[in-house]
Amino acid sequence: MGLGIKIAIAAILFSVISGGYFYIEALQGKLEAAAEVQQRLEGVINQQKLVMERNAADLRKMQTINAEVAEKAGKAEREVAALNSKLSKLDEAVVAKAPPTQTEIRINRGTKDALRCNELVTGSPLTTDELSGKVKNNICPELIASKIPAKEAK
Repeated sequence: MGLGIKIAIAAILFSVISGGYFYIEALQGKLEAAAEVQQRLEGVINQQKLVMERNAADLRKMQTINAEVAEKAGKAEREVAALNSKLSKLDEAVVAKAPPTQTEIRINRGTKDALRCNELVTGSPLTTDELSGKVKNNICPELIASKIPAKEAK
């Protein structure tokens, strides 16, 4: 074989080997880039999982709060019904026969008691007279009784 053919074969082999080398380097670069993209995507997926878990926890908390509010609303409705039944039992004929000053005193006392019931429902603490039992509330005695601590209840 001639020297020219040997040089041509060597050049072709060199070209194939160097081309293969650069092709492998390019593939390794693409592989590293793909690995980085995959890591970023995994990070995004992990963040999304955390957000979903947080949302699920928030949803459970909202359901619990809604149940508590519904229970309190139902209790308030029952108390309103009980109050309405107490007021409906008021005999108008007895009130009409009573002296106006006595009727006025009873109405004022009932209004004062009803307003105190509203205060207690909205979170007002019991007074010392209510805690000791000196002051009676004829509109919502069960509300006052429920707010007295067990050791002080009579």
